[in-house]
Amino acid sequence: MQWLFTGLLIASCGGIVAFTAYLLRRLFTTAPGSPEESQS
Repeated sequence: MQWLFTGLLIASCGGIVAFTAYLLRRLFTTAPGSPEESQS
């Protein structure tokens, strides 16, 4: 049972890190110019 919770904790941490990295990359790639949403 402990291994199950350890796996879930690692998976959730990995998902949070990936999501924050995606948001930071999207923020820094759209910050210098105009937002991509307004161009389309």
